[in-house]
Amino acid sequence: LWSSTDDRCCQLVLLSPATKDLISRNPTLGLSVFTTIHPQNETEWKKMKPADDPLVHPLYPPKVVKLLKSMTPRPGGNIHEIGMAESFCSFSLRSGKVNGPLPIDSGRALAVTYLESAIGIATGRPHSQSSSLDSSRPSSSFHPESSRDEVDERNKADMHDELSYLLLEGVISERGDEDGDIDSTLGAIYRFKLRRLLSWPNSKVRSERLLGSLPTSFLREHALLLGRLGRHEDALQILYSQENSLELALEYCDVRHERQQAQLEEAKARGDALKSLSNECAYIPLVKVALSSDPDSDRGTAAAIQVLALRRDSIDKAAALRLLPKNIPMSSVVRPFLIPAVVENESQVRRLAVASSLLRSRYIQLKQKLTEAQLKSQASLHSALALKKLNLGDPIHSSKPTKARPVHAASPNYPDVMLIKHFFPRHLVIQAQVMNNANATNNQGNARTLADVAFVIAESSDEALVPTMELPLKTVPPGATGSVWCVLAASPQRLDGAAFLTCELRFTVLEVDAATGTPLNFSEGGGGGATDIANIGFGGRTYVEELQDIEVRHTEFG
Repeated sequence: LWSSTDDRCCQLVLLSPATKDLISRNPTLGLSVFTTIHPQNETEWKKMKPADDPLVHPLYPPKVVKLLKSMTPRPGGNIHEIGMAESFCSFSLRSGKVNGPLPIDSGRALAVTYLESAIGIATGRPHSQSSSLDSSRPSSSFHPESSRDEVDERNKADMHDELSYLLLEGVISERGDEDGDIDSTLGAIYRFKLRRLLSWPNSKVRSERLLGSLPTSFLREHALLLGRLGRHEDALQILYSQENSLELALEYCDVRHERQQAQLEEAKARGDALKSLSNECAYIPLVKVALSSDPDSDRGTAAAIQVLALRRDSIDKAAALRLLPKNIPMSSVVRPFLIPAVVENESQVRRLAVASSLLRSRYIQLKQKLTEAQLKSQASLHSALALKKLNLGDPIHSSKPTKARPVHAASPNYPDVMLIKHFFPRHLVIQAQVMNNANATNNQGNARTLADVAFVIAESSDEALVPTMELPLKTVPPGATGSVWCVLAASPQRLDGAAFLTCELRFTVLEVDAATGTPLNFSEGGGGGATDIANIGFGGRTYVEELQDIEVRHTEFG
């Protein structure tokens, strides 16, 4: 009935004496009436629609909690907790001990188990982007997209608050008058769960409100809540000074650093801007606290140096060194921190150099294969895909290759160019075969690669021949030959005698390594120019060579 989510059925379940009798006789089975519909693992949580969240309904979760809190399970029933997640790990939990799952022997335990199932803390609910321990704003600040979202978030926060107060109540109520600050076995379980909730990234506990209710002796809980509010130095002050534990303070910073890295990776995966993420080093506040709050300045300085030494691979080294006292002896920093840091940095530089060389080699291989494929694809009329799409029809005939000659004195980098005219009924296609002489080098002895090679018809003397498309080549390596094309729309019947075409060859010269034949820089070729020697850019030097006019006769179309 409860799984049907029908209002009348749900009301019947809540009000039926049979429900109360079942929970009283067999708490585990009775509780499963309400928890069976909850996702039971990370996969199910990911597949869940927002509208199916167990806490979205404005009435039923509070009513279920009220019912469960009013129950008193009978002794001898099945009172073991459902789905206790022993593997959860955070800084506040690694230092504690839990002797077993929470016995479901009271209304409080029933409500706690139900709420933990509903929020997903024990069943692997994935971390949401809107919740984070490292948030600089209070957890009570929501930024919903609509009023419905605002209501849903408020309902969830109410249930998270309810769970936190139930757990706090469990810790306090299980203490005897003579126990002082020592937790009983059951109290330790409640404290474990409270710390787990407060350090959980998805927690929506209103931190400021709970801080006002915490006893002063709950130091680690205070630290967790202050951390949720972004007050990391205050949190570390408690752990380092009041708890007198550098280890706990380091664990706090470790968790914060891990969360920052996870947020960074998620932002990169989504392609989001990283400016909104906190770029503060997680360990710098601990260095500040150790230097400023320790009554023994020498011990505080030693603790700060220890933090630098233990986390030198993660800490902002320059910022941390600037915080150290100016009168500190160099010898106290050199051996534990500076020498290992320099050695590790040099090792990292070598590793990155090797990785860079491997990636460069792979890049060169892929670039060569791509260039070969491009040259092959434009080698002839039948292989050029762009020409096929024009539906030129069958060629009438093709002229013999003729050598293209520059109008002016050719530059030293001018390649050999052969021109072939292909005549079609309504088109003229000019093929320029560009041969990059392998022996051509610059003054430094480096071979050359031609990039952004294009054959351009700058002007036609007759309107019967109009340039419509150019097909350039991205790269022509040393010793290779590639074809560039220019297509003209032709009206042979309107062509009076002969037409003359003013043409240009445009290309960029890139220096290449003599051994590998690859460009010495990996930027793209420069943009074209309108003069003989055009701009010099990061991609090399660009040339525009004016060639002798091409003559096209009317009879060549016949």
